[in-house]
Amino acid sequence: MTARREPAPPRRGPEADVWRIRLDGGDRTVRQAVRLLDARERQRADRFRDALAADRFVLAHAAARSILGRYLGVSGAAVHWSVGPHGKPYFTGPWGAWQWSLSRADGLALLAVCTTAPVGVDLERVGAQTQALALARRFLPALEAADVGRLSGATGPDADGADPDPDGPAARVAYHRLLSRKEACVKASGGRLLDGLRLDVLTPGAVLGDGAFAGERWFLRDLPAPSGFVAALATLGDAEPGLRLFDWEWATGPPADGPGESRLVLPPGARAPRTGRPAADPADVPADVPADVPEPVGGGAR
Repeated sequence: MTARREPAPPRRGPEADVWRIRLDGGDRTVRQAVRLLDARERQRADRFRDALAADRFVLAHAAARSILGRYLGVSGAAVHWSVGPHGKPYFTGPWGAWQWSLSRADGLALLAVCTTAPVGVDLERVGAQTQALALARRFLPALEAADVGRLSGATGPDADGADPDPDGPAARVAYHRLLSRKEACVKASGGRLLDGLRLDVLTPGAVLGDGAFAGERWFLRDLPAPSGFVAALATLGDAEPGLRLFDWEWATGPPADGPGESRLVLPPGARAPRTGRPAADPADVPADVPADVPEPVGGGAR
């Protein structure tokens, strides 16, 4: 898909850029977007049994390529990277300073880009059927499990003598938020979530690793997300980078004269290119509601 030849957003000092990408572009957009993917990505898309999931994978990776190409000064199709043993993407050669991370859930994806430190981003759909309290007690540290329990009200009967719902909405949000924070840290380091489940992420900010991540440190923050989602960003090291949020949309192109163009959409106050417009409020991003299967591992797909 052709992108307008506009410069990447200007950068001032240590910063992490996070791009919010809508993944419902229609058949025509998907057919155009798939041209940006390499053979490995197309093979992954072909393995999806669900057509909608395959389309969203294509749109997420095509958008990531388009955005990264803006920073690198090349076309999205020319962007190439290697993958670590646990799926962390990384550049080699002259692009080696650029760090990035991609996460997607349902009709939304997040792409984080940083040049000052390895970065991890995670987006989680809050599962309507998640057994939050049971999973927290099984997989998370005691203080985190207690926090999920406190939000579930699972400390005794309510005022009417009825048993509380151990998996109420607040508990489910809390459980998925903790998973999102852990996954963001793990993705920044290139490890496995299973090894990071015991990380103490009850409070954002500085996080100290232990176990498989002994000696590592991250700066962790929650990200704004639409209703039904939670998101987190982690950068490796002690420094707190600045944060900028951007929206990415697939613009509608001429019906028969060529592919639609990708559009860079900047937040209020940012220096916008000629075709930019303010980013939407996170709550305006549409959210689908499929059934989720309770898992100790979150939904932040790469």
